[in-house]
Order: sequence, then structure tokens, then C-alpha cells
Amino acid sequence: MLNPIILFLAIIFDRIIGELPEKIHPTVWIGKLIASLERIFESTNCKNKYRDFLFGSLITIVTVSVVGIVAIFVEKFILLLPFPLNYLIYAFVLSTTIGYKSLFEFCKKPIEYIKNGDIEKARKAVQHIVSRDASKLDEEHILSAAVESLSENITDSIIGALFYAVIFGLPGAFVYRAINTLDAMIGYKNEKYLWYGKLAARLDDIANFIPSRIAGILLIITAPLYKGNIKKAIYGFLKEANKVSSPNSGYTMATLANALNITLEKIGYYKLGSGKIDVEKSLKAFKAVDYVVIMFLIIYALIWWVV
Repeated sequence: MLNPIILFLAIIFDRIIGELPEKIHPTVWIGKLIASLERIFESTNCKNKYRDFLFGSLITIVTVSVVGIVAIFVEKFILLLPFPLNYLIYAFVLSTTIGYKSLFEFCKKPIEYIKNGDIEKARKAVQHIVSRDASKLDEEHILSAAVESLSENITDSIIGALFYAVIFGLPGAFVYRAINTLDAMIGYKNEKYLWYGKLAARLDDIANFIPSRIAGILLIITAPLYKGNIKKAIYGFLKEANKVSSPNSGYTMATLANALNITLEKIGYYKLGSGKIDVEKSLKAFKAVDYVVIMFLIIYALIWWVV
């Protein structure tokens, strides 16, 4: 089991440094590997679904394997270094699999613009974090989109990587990030990727199954700390999570929406919670994420100490 000190340091490094430059960012390298494989094993745009599935699966397996093998060797090298250098370098490398600071930066921008009364800038900012057309969204739906993205990515950007790091170390965190990147690049339900990205999308669903539910439960446990309603949070977790098409993201989105008594709505797709959303409640969502991360680290540290 990974020493919890390394997890604490990784979070600190991410919150201070944030994302590395693209030239040296491991996730960018993973993306370039996937793009290169896509050029070699091209999709037929559903003209031959068997070939698409075979080639897409091959890309997925090669990417996960390469990332996992490289991460194993990197971890072995780091562990040969003397203490405390090995802890510091291990934590720094692990921090590159976490998107805590960048998640906050992207999701806070539209909320800050709404706070300052600039709805056009808010629409442009929120368009960077959601796929829906944001050009005609009103203030409430802009705030909703920002909080939806924040709550959905509690798992993808933070808890998922930490969860697999504590079980499988650095290779676990990087394989998880590779699966996320594969899903983000080829896991779409359109003509090009419907069969091509099938395995990548299913792997992402499987990888996020446990972390998403852990994150949802932590949102319930910490609800009093961010001034949320614990009973409503439980209701959201149990009753509304399945309103979202994703088998995982609804557990954090519905739980947070109900805990804060706000409505998160993607028009024509889902509506979670029931209260009116505003800037103040939206900013509470960021505190909720902080408490979830802190609680995860505390609980893991206790488990590690007992074991």
C-alpha cells in the first residue's frame, strides 16, 4: 500500500504547480501515442464495424500496456533513490495524473464572470468545459453547467487517480489516466467512434465504477462541512444518480445537487435536484470537492496506519 505521505505531497504539488507544460506532460504524451495509433489503424466510420472494433481495441490495449510498462519502470527507478528524494519525486510524478487545480480553474471561470455580470464571457468560458451549445444559456444554466462539470470530474480528475494509486501505485494511476484519455479521444457514440471506441468507453466505465461511488459517499459524509444537507445528499445518491446516462457520473452530480439544494440541468437530458442555483451555492461546490479530497486522504491514512 502506498504511504499516505506521498498522496498528501502529490495533492500539494498539483495545487501549487498545476498542469505541466504540454511538451513534458505525461497525459499529452499519452494523447500523442493514441493519435499516432489512430493514424496507423484508421476507423472506417462504421462501414466495417468489426474492423473498427478490432482496430479500436488494439489501440486501447497497446496504449494501456505501453503506459503501464513505462510506469512500472519509472516507479522502480524512483524507489531506488534515497529517502526523502524518492518520496518527493514519486509524489511529483503522481501529481501529473491529478487535475485538481486545473479543474477548479476551468470550472470557476464562468461562475466568476456571472458574479461580475458578464454573461457573454461566462458563456464562452463554460463552452470550454461542456459539449452542449452554450451560446444561448441563461445565468442559471451556465452555473449549472459549471457545477455539473466540477461534480462529474471529482472522480476523473482526482479520486480515480488517487484510488488506483493507493492500490497499484504509480502504474495504477497512469493506467487509469490512459483509460480516461482513450475515452476522451475515441470513446464517442458517433459514426467514427461508435465501434472504434467501444472497448475504451467500457473500460472507462469499469475503471470509474468504484471511485465514483466512493466520491459520492464522501460527498454525503462531508455534507455538514460544506453546509450541505446530508439527508438530501443520500436521496440524490440513491434516487437520482440513474437519471444521468453515464453509469458513474450521476453519483457525484446528483448527490452534490441535492446536498446543496440546487438544480443541475442539461436541457433535454436530465434534471437533478430541485432548488434554485446561484453564485453563492455554486462556489460551495468547490468547498465540497476540497472536503471530499481531504476526507479521502484522512480515511486512507487511517486504513494504512491500521494495516
